[in-house]
Amino acid sequence: MKAVICFIFFIYSLAAMDADYWSHNEPFSLKKDEFIAFNVNNNPFTIRWSLFHNKGLVTHIKYDHFPYQALLYDDYKLNAVKIPIKTNETVVPPLPYIMVVFEGFDTEKNLANMRLYLFD
Repeated sequence: MKAVICFIFFIYSLAAMDADYWSHNEPFSLKKDEFIAFNVNNNPFTIRWSLFHNKGLVTHIKYDHFPYQALLYDDYKLNAVKIPIKTNETVVPPLPYIMVVFEGFDTEKNLANMRLYLFD
């Protein structure tokens, strides 16, 4: 019984820590070639996707006018891309970053469900 209570407390503490860890946690859905734009530290951030094939989503991300391309899957460890945030000051690690997580694909509506996390 003690093990069950400890496990529940551990899971609860992880969930509470996760809420404080991210400064932004935004879910969004995109159709093919539709893009969404954010402003992160006064730098433009855009994301769109162009192909969904064999459960892989090809994403095109641009942050601070620098392009990134990532192939994301609905599988753990293959579902996210992490992009470092450019800052004007010297930052002690952990460095700030943006993380885009692919959460799934709705085949009926042709929508990619993603979430944007910001750690700063």
